[in-house]
Amino acid sequence: MKQDRLQALMGRLSIVRTMSLAEAMELLDVSESTARRMFAELEYSGAAIRTHGGICCVDRAPTAYSFEFGAKLNIDKKAAIGAAACDFLDDGDVIFCDSGTTIQCFCAELVHRLRRDKLNIKVYTNSLANLELLSPYIPVHLVGGEYRANRKDFCGHMAEQALKSVYFTKSFVGADGCVDADMFTTTDFETMRMNEIAMDHSMQSYMLVDSSKFALSSHVAYAPVSRISTIITDNEISREILEKLQKTPANIVCVDVNQI
Repeated sequence: MKQDRLQALMGRLSIVRTMSLAEAMELLDVSESTARRMFAELEYSGAAIRTHGGICCVDRAPTAYSFEFGAKLNIDKKAAIGAAACDFLDDGDVIFCDSGTTIQCFCAELVHRLRRDKLNIKVYTNSLANLELLSPYIPVHLVGGEYRANRKDFCGHMAEQALKSVYFTKSFVGADGCVDADMFTTTDFETMRMNEIAMDHSMQSYMLVDSSKFALSSHVAYAPVSRISTIITDNEISREILEKLQKTPANIVCVDVNQI
């Protein structure tokens, strides 16, 4: 609940840019002390700056991405989604893992599966965070290029060319938002191109997104729902969105967080 409120607060703040304490209390239906604590957390994360009686976005693009901030949100949901995604792995798979925080949770669960089931999995990733998680347990092929500290990953022409030379049985990707249960979005063209190449070179593509992403939208659209083999989310997704998704060719998996 706390993480959902932080996500909602940051989502609104990215649009209006400044917000008073009273506005935050009304938006989230919380007490003044709770709103102040949330302001303090956003400031500590570097996403915003507290002002007299309110808060404002830092002086950067409203669509800027922060791996550290994202890693603090919806942790239980992301862990449950990652665990469910690992159920789709098969011995001998060659997989691509993108650099989002939900995919990092998938990689954390993958470590457990590798140790328990002795799976023979070959992993490619452009994520430094994923490399650090997996490399003590399995050889990891790092797709290198220009390093992006805010995403802890590599991108650009060199990375794209390297990715085009490999084919995968499965790709596991995430998104920063979704428009009308029809189009997944991300914050930048570099991420879009990396994930598009990986999906084009995969027999099956898995989209791992927690339910909050269906209420958000970033400005770069890159993956229509119809292009995804399986969408894995949590059971707090709205009924309206779920019904729209179920009308598409994608397999929809809703994980009950409380049972994980």
